[in-house]
Amino acid sequence: MARFKMIVDPPESSPLSGIYREIVTAGFGEDQPINWFTSQGIRPDVLAGAWCLVKSVLAEGELPGALKQMIATVISKQNNCRYCKATHTGVMNMMGVPQDQIDSCASDPELKAIPEPQRSVALFAAKAAAAPNDVTDEDFARLRGFNLSDGEILEVCMMAAFTNFINTWADLAQIPIDGE
Repeated sequence: MARFKMIVDPPESSPLSGIYREIVTAGFGEDQPINWFTSQGIRPDVLAGAWCLVKSVLAEGELPGALKQMIATVISKQNNCRYCKATHTGVMNMMGVPQDQIDSCASDPELKAIPEPQRSVALFAAKAAAAPNDVTDEDFARLRGFNLSDGEILEVCMMAAFTNFINTWADLAQIPIDGE
């Protein structure tokens, strides 16, 4: 059971309603935002800031969306975040990512079914999320060897930090998986 009241249907004239419309329009829900967002509905000001972060790190950028979902799934598995693991594997499924790759992200620490360079990118992000001080210049050089720009590598690093953020909120708030 969620630790915070999930605001599902705010009054149409409320600021929360506008934020919700933007979230749904961006694809983070059908008729209402996914639970990760509605669990923050009691504080529209906080949700607005979180939404800006989600847009800039997860929804927009230079990296392919499927790769970002792989990163989020791998780190969510590593962090044992049930909600985020389920959500991001579901998104990969909707994106048409092959099932063996989804399964690999969700359960294989070596990511054997993920082709290069995506495997190296996801493993780098997992390392960065778990122990950022252990990431070396050689780790960065490996990504550059796949012709990733510094902007793309920055985005991978931000996905690592961002996924820790979303996992922490989902676990602290005990957000129920959407549809359960």
